[in-house]
Amino acid sequence: MRKSITLLILLCAMIMSAYAQEDMNATPISFEAVEDGTVVTITNNNSVVLKLGLRVYTSSTEATDDVWYTVQNTNTVTLNAGNILILYSNCKDQSGNFKITASKDVYVYGNPLSLVSQADYKTMTDLSGCADGVLKELFCNGWDGNPHIKNHPTKDIVLPAMTLSKSCYYKMFQGTGLTRAPQLPAMTLANSCYNYMFWGCKDLTEAPALPATTLADACYYAMFYGCTSLTEAPALPATTLAYECYSNMFRDCTSLTTAPELPAPVLASDCYYWMFYGCKNLKYVKCLATDISANSCTNNFLGNVLSTGTFVKADGMNDWTRDYNGIPEGWTIISASEEETGINTIHNSQFIMHNDVYNMQGQRVSENYKGVVIVNGKKYVK
Repeated sequence: MRKSITLLILLCAMIMSAYAQEDMNATPISFEAVEDGTVVTITNNNSVVLKLGLRVYTSSTEATDDVWYTVQNTNTVTLNAGNILILYSNCKDQSGNFKITASKDVYVYGNPLSLVSQADYKTMTDLSGCADGVLKELFCNGWDGNPHIKNHPTKDIVLPAMTLSKSCYYKMFQGTGLTRAPQLPAMTLANSCYNYMFWGCKDLTEAPALPATTLADACYYAMFYGCTSLTEAPALPATTLAYECYSNMFRDCTSLTTAPELPAPVLASDCYYWMFYGCKNLKYVKCLATDISANSCTNNFLGNVLSTGTFVKADGMNDWTRDYNGIPEGWTIISASEEETGINTIHNSQFIMHNDVYNMQGQRVSENYKGVVIVNGKKYVK
């Protein structure tokens, strides 16, 4: 009976979650002011004339009539606390049409594809027919950043497209005040699609899953560059890499301590170029590459990381160098099978529940030992 109730609760939670996600897919990109006198500035960078539908909510149920603005050059809308600005357009055939900034904090949520196709955004999952860079630099404000763009406490930004176009999200959220990123479910990537997407988002603590297994040129280039609050990187399941696919991806992410596993056996030119450079607290990397001969594939891969750490390499892989282009000086090197053996050794140990600390070779070490350790049968990085 208890098990049935638990399953029912889980099912209800899943249904509620799916409903919330569907609701956000059907919600046009929205801006809710936190304070009175918030000025939202919409700039059209192209010569083409575009129209935006602006609807200002005065309460949760009451709104002004839709007002259509022709946006060429710059328009501003002043909101009071609780007012909600909703934007529509049809920029499918245009590149980087808009920049949107705010003078004070605004919560942003809903589906930015309402700017791509007013008629179809609710069900739109394919951007391959869109112009290159269709939503590029949407919230980018150059070197000044756009820190007043914030996550709503309960409502998400959604980007439901499964097939992307070239540079579609390039610098989309650069320098914003987001703490959590929208989910990115796309399985078919395009060149530079996520290039610099969250560059300089210093408050970002949550990264989205990245499920694609076949990559495109520069697809993740500098995606999280300078996200200094990011403590956990997303899994990177791709086994087919491309030119510059991960280049600079986590550069200067100073809160990262553990890299995601890198399962690809054959590297591509510049694929890991400066990938973790400046991750000053990084101390664990598992890279299963067996062919690192591609041009500049690991240049400055692990430059300026923690001076001691653990590098897990593929069995029989002896081509790594001992420098920032390979395995840093001072790091311990173990093979994947040795790591697994170490875990199994501890699982079979009589000390498994005694809080003793073991290294990956199954040797008991002090609590001050630095590297990958096993405590009560679980692996940790110290």
